[in-house]
Amino acid sequence: MKIGLISDTHDNIQNIRRAVRKFNDKRVDLVIHAGDIVSPNAVESLADVKLVGVLGNNDKDVAGLTSAFNKINGKLEGEIYETVYDGMKFAIYHGTSITKREQLIKSGKYDMFIYGHTHRKDNRFVGNTRVINPGTAKGWFFGLFATIAIFDTSSRNIEFINL
Repeated sequence: MKIGLISDTHDNIQNIRRAVRKFNDKRVDLVIHAGDIVSPNAVESLADVKLVGVLGNNDKDVAGLTSAFNKINGKLEGEIYETVYDGMKFAIYHGTSITKREQLIKSGKYDMFIYGHTHRKDNRFVGNTRVINPGTAKGWFFGLFATIAIFDTSSRNIEFINL
């Protein structure tokens, strides 16, 4: 299973559309948004992918975001989402609280921990937990390039892609 990872889009519709094209070109099965989508319009720009997302600290219009996710048949899962894909236990959390993020990572309960918030790419292991941050799809926050990632559950490979 190929899972697209995106975070911190911050209403950059142009980059969201680029990401959707990349995800579709790479034939991802699912896209996980790790928060800071910001507006319902940004959610609707992700209509051409199967989408699951969590709330970030800039996602204030929860009712509007929920409605937009429903409109595109996506799932908005609140602040933290735990699930299993291909036998791997995932946790997705925007990462607003460093303490909470580190507690979840160090808990050892997850095979994969996906987060955003820092706008910086991350790919490391903490014990048996793989920790991934796809970076910011907004781009140019703090001088950083816009990035997304694709994780393959079969090969366990991660590919970071510049938008």
